[in-house]
Amino acid sequence: MRYRLLAAFLLCLGAFSLPTEMPAATQEPIFPKSQLRPGMHGLTYTVLQGSKIEPLQTEILGIAKDYVGPGLDLIIAKLIDAKTVTTGAVHGMSGSPLYIDGKLVGALSRRIASFEKDGHCGFTPIEDMLRVEREPAPELGRPFPTQLRETWHLAGRLPLRGAMLRADYLSIPLSVGGLNPQAAARFLEALGLRGSPVMAVPGGGTTAMVGDGSALEPGAPLAAVMMTGDINISGTGTLTWRNGNRVLAFGHPMFGFGKSDLPMAAAEVVTTVPSYEMPYKLTNVGKVIGTILEDRLSAIGGEVGQMPKLASYRIERLHRGRTLPTLRGEFVSHPLLTPLLVDLAIGQIFSATDSFGRSFTLSIDGVVHFRNLPPLHLRGIYSGEDGDLVAAISEMVQPLQMLFQQPWKEPLVESLELKTESAEEEENWIIEQASVDNPRCRPGSTISVEVVLQERHGRRLRRRIPLVLPAGLHDQPVAIRIASGRSLDTRALLRKAPSAESAEDLIALLNEQHPNDMLYVQAVTESSGLVSEATDLPALPPTVRSTLSPPTSSKKSDPWNDLIWTEVSLSVPGVINGEQLVRIDVR
Repeated sequence: MRYRLLAAFLLCLGAFSLPTEMPAATQEPIFPKSQLRPGMHGLTYTVLQGSKIEPLQTEILGIAKDYVGPGLDLIIAKLIDAKTVTTGAVHGMSGSPLYIDGKLVGALSRRIASFEKDGHCGFTPIEDMLRVEREPAPELGRPFPTQLRETWHLAGRLPLRGAMLRADYLSIPLSVGGLNPQAAARFLEALGLRGSPVMAVPGGGTTAMVGDGSALEPGAPLAAVMMTGDINISGTGTLTWRNGNRVLAFGHPMFGFGKSDLPMAAAEVVTTVPSYEMPYKLTNVGKVIGTILEDRLSAIGGEVGQMPKLASYRIERLHRGRTLPTLRGEFVSHPLLTPLLVDLAIGQIFSATDSFGRSFTLSIDGVVHFRNLPPLHLRGIYSGEDGDLVAAISEMVQPLQMLFQQPWKEPLVESLELKTESAEEEENWIIEQASVDNPRCRPGSTISVEVVLQERHGRRLRRRIPLVLPAGLHDQPVAIRIASGRSLDTRALLRKAPSAESAEDLIALLNEQHPNDMLYVQAVTESSGLVSEATDLPALPPTVRSTLSPPTSSKKSDPWNDLIWTEVSLSVPGVINGEQLVRIDVR
């Protein structure tokens, strides 16, 4: 039945001129891998430029048993066509269908070796790809596994599942218009995607030349779209198989997510870039025409016409005091992809400005709205040189990354609203020295805290900050803490995040972060307390501490010995880092 439906569909496409060796429109038979023999010849269909599907002469060399996994073989073949003599299998050809005697054999999926010069390549058998088509429909609202809830703790970025995938796949060229591929690659590496089927390339863009999904056919470019509109982030491979509105492509995973919900779009090939090391297709992507529902070992699968639920973004920009056009569009809400997409988008915003220089100071102020959680604020100022840009942007997006790591509730992003500002000067300061005018003082008195700030490769500032000591502070040693907002936030996150008991607790904690262009002066003493549910509870009597953290309960409550009596702040003309302590005695 499946093939009769596909035959009827192909018959409707008869107006589209295909090479004469393309399988007949009246049938879509399968060529079993068990019948393949070395020396057989077939045709692999793909687009090398524009939208014209071209045949590539292909010779079967054999079958590598269990190459992919138990019972999952790889067809080894060789491209012997004059059009690929300088490129071999090209990144972006993933999914290009191979036919022998008009029967579908499988999808081009692997480049056998780096600097491959004779066209050796691997094909995923269509029998294995069709297993993806038989997967049940995705489950909505799947909870986090219990073991993840129990083992969650504050940590660095978690690697994407792609880190566990094979490294010999033909890559899916990932384009981010305007962002240097090396910068994009560093973001991918930070999220554990190095060696996965995704490869950063110079970005194409969007195009209106590509039609809707009705004309999409095997051999045509197919894009997985992650961000649309004024910022385009997408990865392009090739369509292998179509039955009505159901499609299979790539012949290997993209991220290896399993159940998926990525937008799908048609694309056009601007050109095929020849290279022995890294040949790839440079593409432009059309509008979203459907959804990728499966991201499996042997293929991605989806449906044309089924539109995904996307989040919106709106980004206002100011560069050197000059207003730039506001950026608008949509993007994917996904626990692992969303932080990466925001990283890439902000990187594109700052690095694609014509006058963006080697040194920079960036600031953001925005909010992420969710369909199922309170808003999360993203704000701060960051400065450095061009080599620091990726680290600066990763720090900007860290609160969002942390929220997507928590185990209690999957955040469903509704919208992202950002205001960004950039300049071409570096403004980084450190706390070089701190002192007080009187190390022995009385309760209720005012001390003068002198702070020396050193700008990187630049000015030195000396500031005097008055600090009033509370009348109740007496007969004990006091630490005067002079710290940056970043230092205080690092301390607070390490202290409070492990005791959070809900996604809402974590959002409240993340929204309390200090501006990193402010200097804080605190009077601190030791006092027994607790951190419970991401909240500081200082100076607690023993009975209260025992009640809040009974030894018979697994409830997470950690001791905390700091009691902050008073705090003042000072604005700094740039990013401030560091921390100093000065001891005084109050009698």
